[in-house]
Amino acid sequence: MLRSLYSGISGMKNFQTKLDVIGNNIANVNTTAFKKSRVTFQDLVSQQISGAISATGSQGGVNSQQVGLGSKIGSIDQIHTTGSTQTTGRQLDLSISGDGFFPVGAIQDLTKVNMDQKGQLGSNLISGSINRAVDLSYTRAGNFYLDENGYLVTSGGLYAIGQAGEKSVPTDATIDKSNEALTGILSFNQPFSDMYSSIQEVSERAEAYYDALVSYDEAYDRWEEAGFPNTGAIKNALDSSYNALETIHENLKTSVTDFNSNYDEFNQGVDSLNSVINTFNETSPIKDIITEITNSIEQLDENSINIPVSSNGVDNSFWNDINNLKNTLSSYGLDITDISNEVILFENKAQALQNPSWSGNLSDSPGLIQIPETAQSFSIGQDGTVTFVNSEGELKVAGRLVIANFANEGGLELSGNNLYRETVNSGTIDVEGNGIDLDEFTIPGEGGVGLISAGSLEMSNVDLSEEFTEMIVAQRGFQSNTKIISTSDEILQELVNLKR
Repeated sequence: MLRSLYSGISGMKNFQTKLDVIGNNIANVNTTAFKKSRVTFQDLVSQQISGAISATGSQGGVNSQQVGLGSKIGSIDQIHTTGSTQTTGRQLDLSISGDGFFPVGAIQDLTKVNMDQKGQLGSNLISGSINRAVDLSYTRAGNFYLDENGYLVTSGGLYAIGQAGEKSVPTDATIDKSNEALTGILSFNQPFSDMYSSIQEVSERAEAYYDALVSYDEAYDRWEEAGFPNTGAIKNALDSSYNALETIHENLKTSVTDFNSNYDEFNQGVDSLNSVINTFNETSPIKDIITEITNSIEQLDENSINIPVSSNGVDNSFWNDINNLKNTLSSYGLDITDISNEVILFENKAQALQNPSWSGNLSDSPGLIQIPETAQSFSIGQDGTVTFVNSEGELKVAGRLVIANFANEGGLELSGNNLYRETVNSGTIDVEGNGIDLDEFTIPGEGGVGLISAGSLEMSNVDLSEEFTEMIVAQRGFQSNTKIISTSDEILQELVNLKR
C-alpha cells in the first residue's frame, strides 16, 4: 500500500509541473517571439520482486517481476519552431525568417567600445573579442528602438551588436578649422547686415530725390512757360522747393558716405571670409558677387550727385546720372540674396566639420549600430544592412545586423526579458575558444540562417487549442493520482479496522 501512495504523490508532482509549464505557455501567448515548452515524463526506479529465469530443456523461461515506484520529469523542452509573422509597418520591428538570434548586450568594458559618451564622439568599434567587451545575450524579439544617441537597442536598453559602419570622428585640427570658418562668418555677417541696411537707405533716398527733382523740374518749366517774373509767391515757392531739394541732396550724400564706410567694413569681413574659404581649398561664388558689388560702388563714385540748376531748371545731363544710380542700387537686391545664400551654405559646411560622418561602406570590425539624429530616413535590408539618408541627401551605411546560430538552440538558457544565454550544451559561438570575433556570427541569409524582414515581428508559437488539450490531460492525470492515494488510504483504513 505504501508504494502506491508514493507513486501517486510522484504523479501528482509531475502533473503539477506540467500544469506550471502549460500556464507559462498560455501566459506568453502574446509575447513577441516566445517559444513554448513541453514536459515529458519517465518512469522512476522499479522494485524487483523476482528476477528473470532462462529457459531449460524441460521448461521455458520466466520474465522478471517488477513493481514501478512512480514517475519523474524526463525533460522540459523548448520548441523552437518559428512563430507566425505579424506585420507592423514599423521600420525598427524586425523578424528572422528562419534560424538564428540577434546578438545583444550591455557594455561591460567601456575602454573596449569606442562609442559616444560624455560629450565625446566615438567610432562605435569594439576592440578585441566581443564577449570581453559586451555581456552578450541573444534574442529573437526584434522590436528595436533608438536611444538618445541614435544607437539601436532593445526595449530593455541592450545594444544590438553587429558590423559597424565606417564612421569618421572629427579630429581636434578639424574642429579648429571649423571654428575658424565660423569665426570668419561671424566677422562677415554684421558688416554684411550693416551694408545691406545702408543700401536700402541710399536706395530709398535716391528714389525720393529723383521724384523731388522730377516735380521741381515740371513746376519750373510751367513757371517759365507762363512767363512769370522772377519774383512773387510762385517763385518763392520754387525757391523753397529748391532748398528742400538741397536738404534731400545733403541727406543722400550722407547716406552714400555711410554706405562707403559700411562697404569698407564689409570688405574687411569679405577678406576674412575669403581667407577661410581658401583654407578649405574651395572656390565660392561669393568672390564673384563681391566683384560685382565693387563695380557698383565705383559707379556710385563716378556719378556726380550734384544739383546743377540753370535758368531752364535742372540740367538734363543729370537725369542720366541719377538713373544710373537707381539702376546700380536696384541690382543690389539680387546680389545680396546670392551672398546670403552662399554664406548660409558655407556656414553649414563649416558646422558639418564638427559632426561625425559616415561613409557608404561597412567597417571590418564589430561594433554598435548608430543612426545619426540628422538622418532624413533610414531602412534595414534583408541582409541586415542598415542604411540612412543624411542631411545632404546622400545614402550612407550605419552598420549591419548579424545572426548568432547555435548547434543546439534547445540547450539555450532562458534569462527573462525575451533573452537567451549560451550554455555548455547549446553549442558555442566561440568555436576556437579565443573570444568571439565578428566572423563567428553569420550574415542574414547565409550559412543556413534566416533573412531579416523589416516592419514585422515574430509572434509566439503557442497554440492555445493544443495547450487547452494538454491542460485537460494534466488535470485528469492529477485527478487520477489523487484517486490512487485516496483508494490506498481506504484500504489501509480497512486493514486498521480488522482489529477492533
